[in-house]
Amino acid sequence: MAISETETKTKTPMAIEKPPRSGVIIVDNHICLECRECEVACSLYHEGECNPNLSRIHVRFDDFLPIFPELEICKQCDWPACYYACISINKDPAMYIDPKTGARVIDEAKCKGCGACARACPLMPEKTIIKYKEVDGRRVYFKCDLCKDRPEGPVCVEVCPPGALKFIPASERRGR
Repeated sequence: MAISETETKTKTPMAIEKPPRSGVIIVDNHICLECRECEVACSLYHEGECNPNLSRIHVRFDDFLPIFPELEICKQCDWPACYYACISINKDPAMYIDPKTGARVIDEAKCKGCGACARACPLMPEKTIIKYKEVDGRRVYFKCDLCKDRPEGPVCVEVCPPGALKFIPASERRGR
């Protein structure tokens, strides 16, 4: 069904509401020990196996360069492009905003494997924020969800030996 020129001129664009602010995990890479316990704990909590490739946090370092490591984790953007990309192309989007934590979450059961979220993320491809895995022969994307169902908060923060990771709840987050 075609839209007439009159209908096109009178149609107003859909208003986009700003989503609630989420908590965020901040990193002090000056005290990170590069132990990668955060990666192992994350993959064990979310996937049931110790596999850094399935972790939602990634420690990037080079054994041959004397520089501080760089930790890659979702910044839980105030205007999450990944979320808007998913809801704009899917009738039943896989991404949602967790009502309790405000985390931008991918429902892996609903993920169609299109990768729109990863392409929309402003931190990708330079940083490994949104990854994918194969589940029953299909591609499923995943990212940090701040361990939304874990009462103690993000597991990576809890296991970090030097305390290089810190969780800042949404109520305390200012300009991060």
